[in-house]
Amino acid sequence: MHILTTFAAACLSLLAVAAPARAQGPNYSVTAHAVTGGTPGAGASYLGPLMGQTSVDAQHDPAGVTWAHYYTQILYSDAGAFAWTDLGSLASHVTAEAQRVDATNFPGAVSANTTNRFQDRFVVASDSLPKNTPVTLTFRAALAVEWDGSGLYDGRATCTVQVGASSATPKWSDAWNKGEDEAESLLVVVKTTVGATLWISGRLDTMAYASFMAPGPLYGGEMAIDASCQTPLVDATPGVHLVTESGFDYATLQ
Repeated sequence: MHILTTFAAACLSLLAVAAPARAQGPNYSVTAHAVTGGTPGAGASYLGPLMGQTSVDAQHDPAGVTWAHYYTQILYSDAGAFAWTDLGSLASHVTAEAQRVDATNFPGAVSANTTNRFQDRFVVASDSLPKNTPVTLTFRAALAVEWDGSGLYDGRATCTVQVGASSATPKWSDAWNKGEDEAESLLVVVKTTVGATLWISGRLDTMAYASFMAPGPLYGGEMAIDASCQTPLVDATPGVHLVTESGFDYATLQ
């Protein structure tokens, strides 16, 4: 019995030595989603997360169409959603249009929305400061929005940036019955140390809605939004630089 146990242990040991080590996959990725709704041909394109990739695009753009709701209610609608994702730089374009042609009964709003996301990992490095020296990194969560709307429109954009445990979420919104909340840029200040390994991620969510009818009555609306979310490294303790797993330099986004 003892001999058999020893033999089995030896075999397991040999297998462990012979088995190749499993390679660790990349720790950076990109994602792009584009979704349309409320119009014939509406649908979605979902790409990612794509590990080890630095760029991805998604779009869903059904043709504008005149159609019948409940067979007799004639409407026109159109929608398009486009998402462009790169490490550190996210962009979107969404449009929605809803028009009454000859109708007294109406469906819900036409919509277009996108989600872009990236993530990466980096080591805080220095050629002049010893390991564990306290340092500060400053990134910017930069949200920019251009838009146009008429009639019954509603739009929103949110830029979420997280570095380590620090984050910022600038937002924008406007609607036919509300005032505009303007886009802005916020700083993400990270207190860390030389030698630390941190995650960085960015996400952009953009939404456009157009309604066929509202009490009044009011009829029809259009909305178009171009949004971007960037995450540049704008400042760091002198002597500090980042070594990213993707190889991308976030300081180049300034």
